[in-house]
Amino acid sequence: MGALRRASLAVVVLLASCALRAPRPVRPAGAEELLGVLAARRSAVTSLRARARLRAGLRGLWTREALVVRRPDGVRVDVLAPFGLALALGTQGNLLWAYPPAEATRYEGPATPANLTRFLGAPVSLPDVVDVLLGVPPARAPVGPAEVGVNRAGEHQLVLPLADGRQTIWFAGDTLTVLRAEEVRADGAVLRVLFDDYRDGFPHSVAVTAEPGGVGAHLDYESVEPNIPVDGSVFAPPPAARVLPLDAAPG
Repeated sequence: MGALRRASLAVVVLLASCALRAPRPVRPAGAEELLGVLAARRSAVTSLRARARLRAGLRGLWTREALVVRRPDGVRVDVLAPFGLALALGTQGNLLWAYPPAEATRYEGPATPANLTRFLGAPVSLPDVVDVLLGVPPARAPVGPAEVGVNRAGEHQLVLPLADGRQTIWFAGDTLTVLRAEEVRADGAVLRVLFDDYRDGFPHSVAVTAEPGGVGAHLDYESVEPNIPVDGSVFAPPPAARVLPLDAAPG
């Protein structure tokens, strides 16, 4: 009798564990609704002030950051050291500047993907940086109808055809939360963005990787204040005794 009871208990435990591992139900969603989710997310958060930890580039060192972001092209990043400001980075229009206070020198140049890679760890354009920091995949203009499917993990998969490749975005099957995005170009370039640790509808963990090369960045938000009013002067380059091109900035 004891053996029978133990066997029955094992079956109950097995069934319970299977139930816990069962995938969540997938709610129906078409391309129009998923595109609407993206548009709503972009309009819901247009600026933020945040504290974060950033690990970028091949060295993979974590730094503490204070960020201010505003659509369409405003980014200010203060890299914090134990005793104050180590480096300030900013964009104003198509200008990218870097200012290490200890050198009293400002470095500046165009906000190209190549220059942004040096400081942010991934070859992305300025509008893409703004999108990702505000918690959405880079905006793209499809050249044809979108394709929608559901993968084995129960995630919605939205594929947008581009002029020279495709962008694929995955959404949670039940909540339609944006999980990740992948962009593949005809020349073999691949850009991946991962969104995780959602709190109050905003992802507090963002990772970006690019191929070839495997360069990337991982940002963990510690605090986020969305939709704050931001004065344009925040993004202006600070005065400096010397102004040099970005190429002259130390590695």
